[in-house]
Amino acid sequence: MTSANPATGGTLSPARQKYAIGVLLLMYVFAYMDRNVLALMVDPIKESLQISDVQFSLVHGVAFGAFYAVFGLPMGYIVDRFSKRWVLFWGISIWSAATLACGLARSFPTLAFFRFGVGAGEATLVPAAYSTISRILPKDRTAMGIAVFSMGSGIGSAVAIGIGGYLIAKLTKLGGIALPFIGHLEPWQAVFVIIGAPGLFVALLAFTLPETGKSAAAEAETLAPSEPVPLMPFLAENRAYLFFTIGGLALITILAYAFAAWMPALLLRQYGKDVAWVGYVMSAVTLSGLIGFGLSGYFADRLFRAGYKDGHVIPILYCVPVIIVLTIVGFHLTGDIWVAVGCYAIIHILATIGNSVGAHVQLATPPSLRGRLAAITVAAQHLCGLALGPLLVALVTDHWFHDPARVGDSMAIVGTIIGLLAILFYILARAHARAAITRMEEGYYHTPPIEAVA
Repeated sequence: MTSANPATGGTLSPARQKYAIGVLLLMYVFAYMDRNVLALMVDPIKESLQISDVQFSLVHGVAFGAFYAVFGLPMGYIVDRFSKRWVLFWGISIWSAATLACGLARSFPTLAFFRFGVGAGEATLVPAAYSTISRILPKDRTAMGIAVFSMGSGIGSAVAIGIGGYLIAKLTKLGGIALPFIGHLEPWQAVFVIIGAPGLFVALLAFTLPETGKSAAAEAETLAPSEPVPLMPFLAENRAYLFFTIGGLALITILAYAFAAWMPALLLRQYGKDVAWVGYVMSAVTLSGLIGFGLSGYFADRLFRAGYKDGHVIPILYCVPVIIVLTIVGFHLTGDIWVAVGCYAIIHILATIGNSVGAHVQLATPPSLRGRLAAITVAAQHLCGLALGPLLVALVTDHWFHDPARVGDSMAIVGTIIGLLAILFYILARAHARAAITRMEEGYYHTPPIEAVA
């Protein structure tokens, strides 16, 4: 059965819906591969460039996250006004080339500069993907569509860690590689080149996606005679809703990125495992997050259909207390490596259930603003998550414990404090989330939502 949708120029068959989401999923896989391959190469990069844990966290988190967030906001506007195909093509091309260029870095400032490029390029993907998915699927299937797309983060992280671990071990035995016109590359540099290059071909798939409308103005003319909803009045009207929902999501992202960045170091430093073993184990654990993404879409859509207008917020609210307990047990109390790995796997599953909050923001937003709201959501996540998550753990390790081996205790402290704040935010978000959906359903913004007919 086809789904009627003016934004796509008519009807979009289920096969085309699945294809579009599949292509976006693949793009997200490559985005996370390029983003997270750094995590497994902490010590080789530190030794090669002579940098500290804090400096590494700046490259891993702040350099990427700051530019991801800064470029994400204008990209949201561009996504709402212009062809998403071209936006995606240039974004993927830029981040892939920048990842490849990280392999040519021979100093801390140079590596940070190229990480800026990775962040700037990747800033295009989520606004374009969220806006596309919310237009081509019915609203009671939007959370699952976004959940499937978001599985790319888990798959990409797992592939980055698995392949990265294998490559770094293999290339270390070879002593690196030599490339024409470039010269000798250390093992960690060669990994960046190998991981980044294929993305230049993935960028071409952007032109196979359905065009969901080149401008918000054209879309508004198709659906209603009214003008597109202005951004600033919408933000003002929904300031409490956006602060608590997006703020809660940002706090969960801090936990996710803090643990993802430092779990490999915990296994290497505290338990003395080799880098290849850590890579395989982290790949398996990271893939467990796919369960959480699936559950996030299932529970959110089910609760929403049942009449819970805050149904996208409820599941993660009940997960966060469990995350806090597992953080303390797995990273502080236990000395057993498999208990630590098991706790991290469950934390990873539970944290990804919060992904459905992003779908709620899309449903509470007029279609002409969805790209920009997706960009704001992602900017908040990455300014807090990528910029603060790895950095907070590093600061506690370097300036409180003064001992790199105590990284697990640092993770437990950061996880407990941030988790408690997330609980508070989500409790306060529920009433505002219900009110935001009610405003959309009652036509408060005078622009009807684009909704596919199943």
